[in-house]
Amino acid sequence: MTNSIENEVETSLAYAITSAGVTGVNVYTSGRPTARLLPFVYVDAEIDSEQIAPFTGIFDLGVTITYVARADTSTNQGYDQKFFEIQQAFYTDPNLASQMTTASASLEVYIANITNIGKRIVSPSRTWATDILMDVKATAK
Repeated sequence: MTNSIENEVETSLAYAITSAGVTGVNVYTSGRPTARLLPFVYVDAEIDSEQIAPFTGIFDLGVTITYVARADTSTNQGYDQKFFEIQQAFYTDPNLASQMTTASASLEVYIANITNIGKRIVSPSRTWATDILMDVKATAK
């Protein structure tokens, strides 16, 4: 594996969004933590723990996918519609775990579930932000 499991998960989820035909947003992973053009989707994955037992190589990852757009240049209805498009990218046939495994040459994803969705307003930057929290179980191929 040339990249970390976290990076592979982030890249696979970014691919799921773009391959679903979602347009009008910039998609970034944690490899670019600053200087993002609005509106954007930011994907960040972190290993929470190793599953079953130490040294199994099966990892439980917490993933946050954040969609951000300016509140003063988009309507609430337009923002919600774009978020719905992004969310629909994760409900695919075959399932998201299979799609992520296919998109990566070095990652095997067993489970990819949305666990929570939360919307908030970021007043200093006058933006809406919606977080999708996911639980992903994966290993290197």
